[in-house]
Amino acid sequence: MQVLCFDFTIATILSERGMGPGFLVHDSHMFDGVDPRQTSSALILGAELSREYGFQYIVTINSSDIPAFDDAFDFDSHVNSVRLNDDTEMGGLFGFRFA
Repeated sequence: MQVLCFDFTIATILSERGMGPGFLVHDSHMFDGVDPRQTSSALILGAELSREYGFQYIVTINSSDIPAFDDAFDFDSHVNSVRLNDDTEMGGLFGFRFA
């Protein structure tokens, strides 16, 4: 969570100064071993900061790792409609199936 806070700090400072790439990306490894309540709070904070400071916050996370949110936060409105899955033979990433 320290790295996450550092990343948020840098992203907001750069956005205030009109610098940086305009986005922040976190992989699911950022949340490994983190309490689901902390993960939920971190994702909500990321959504709030990105809206306030005008950068895009991107998180790649397995659907099974998405924490429960309270009714005050509409998680589904933040989800990209494109989802990767391996439910069928058409699934996978760039035609490659992971075992």
